Amino acid sequence: MSLSIFVIAACGLLGLLFGSFANVLVHRLPRGESIVFPGSRCPHCAHSIAWYDNIPVFSWLWLRGRCRHCDAGIAWRYPLMEAGLGAMWAGLAWHFSLSPELGLALTLSFLLWVLSWIDLETGYLLDVLTFPGIATGLLFAALFGDIHASLIGAVAGYAVFWLVARLFLLVTGREGMGQGDFKLLAMLGAFLGWQALPFVIFLSSFVGAVIGSIYLLLTRNSMRAEIPYGPYLAAAGLIWLVWGEPLLEWFTVSSRGLVQ
Repeated sequence: MSLSIFVIAACGLLGLLFGSFANVLVHRLPRGESIVFPGSRCPHCAHSIAWYDNIPVFSWLWLRGRCRHCDAGIAWRYPLMEAGLGAMWAGLAWHFSLSPELGLALTLSFLLWVLSWIDLETGYLLDVLTFPGIATGLLFAALFGDIHASLIGAVAGYAVFWLVARLFLLVTGREGMGQGDFKLLAMLGAFLGWQALPFVIFLSSFVGAVIGSIYLLLTRNSMRAEIPYGPYLAAAGLIWLVWGEPLLEWFTVSSRGLVQ
């Protein structure tokens, strides 16, 4: 087995395991519970889950999505989070191979995966994840990248959304964006540098507007319906993480062509 195949397989398996841990974070952090104690337990009957019933994806399929003790249904989120992160980490390993960039990619994708699910379920982006995420992004930049671009990205990411939110509040008299979004964009700026911010803001806003409009049309809901924005930011950040350099090069070449 070549090194690259081994790295891809290892990251895929680790992604399954960390996907199981991500489920713990998504379930417990919004409730203010410890992520260490007690051990894994059924959310319905609180019975402890044995290790053989806690194998990522496989145990859920083996038990047909139900608790062994109370027969209550176990949400689809659990295998989806595990399989999704496993596939994502395998894909990132294939793209980056064994490199410092792979470590950054795995760390950022894990944080974005957890934050997105929490935002979808609760509408909140928790400081307990975004603040350490900003610090981690700055640390990666200090060790392996451009700390100045990272610092500017973190500050600018927060400042841009803060300004947009203030202007929206002044014009409409109501909140249009949560402060968690400010901190998530700051985290993306810390990991990816300030160069990523225009693309992340544009793509997330465009996709969010399209999907939000479709949602409102289908549900005939009020324009005041709160649609989580975090997952759109996370998706745009992941796209830049993988294809940022080609996108920046394409934009630079296109801009020169327009100027000429």
